[in-house]
Amino acid sequence: MLLAVAGLLLGFVSPVLAQTYYGPSFATPAAISPGGTINIVLSTGSGPGIVPLPQGSSTPCSGNCVYPQQPWTTATSCFYSIHEVTVTDPSGNEYMLGSSVMSGLYWPAAYGGSGSGTSVPPQADALNVTVGDSFTIPFAAGAGGFSFTSVLGNPPNDVSPAGPYYWWTVAGNTYGSNLRLDQNPSINPTVTHGMYTADVEGNVICPVGSTPFTANLFFDAGIITITPQFPLSIAFVTVSGVLVLALIKRSRASITKP
Repeated sequence: MLLAVAGLLLGFVSPVLAQTYYGPSFATPAAISPGGTINIVLSTGSGPGIVPLPQGSSTPCSGNCVYPQQPWTTATSCFYSIHEVTVTDPSGNEYMLGSSVMSGLYWPAAYGGSGSGTSVPPQADALNVTVGDSFTIPFAAGAGGFSFTSVLGNPPNDVSPAGPYYWWTVAGNTYGSNLRLDQNPSINPTVTHGMYTADVEGNVICPVGSTPFTANLFFDAGIITITPQFPLSIAFVTVSGVLVLALIKRSRASITKP
């Protein structure tokens, strides 16, 4: 009898092992001063569950954005391949990450793209990210020339280290098209106040049988950064000044009150 009771108690206190899900994770600052740098951080997030969103585009988020709706359950078995990174400013001007000679990233045919072979110059290599990787792509005036090395080594249809990567203006941009930001420092892409949207598009790649989810799943994630009308430091000083004036006014009123 005592053994049976002990067995029941052990059954109640035994820990329940939760499943960990891994998936694409992107981050940008929630706000920057006009003319500042938007650092786009590519890494892998993890959590105890998945977000049941449909395949494809999702609602833009702000700050640190984890997209475990394209997850995998074994840390080292899967990765995600990024074949497009763009930033759109409040005026609708678009900028695209590319190689040293043109905008755009390579989308391997094995992942649903139209390319073939290991790479298609002059496009830049797809960015492959998995657990243990964290890449920061700065977006600002004069930015460009970034290289990244993944723990993946040599993923299919790609090379590691990959790069260098550069920012380009695209057709319809008021500064002009096909201009590299590092070669045109007079172009200041973050000086306009308002909402900037960084868009990251790619595929989650898993070997067949390594995950209960789709082995090749497309995603399109948007991350929002706000640039205020005035630099953050000026805005802080302005608000502080208003508060100080209000306190002085209140203090004087209390002194002169009969």
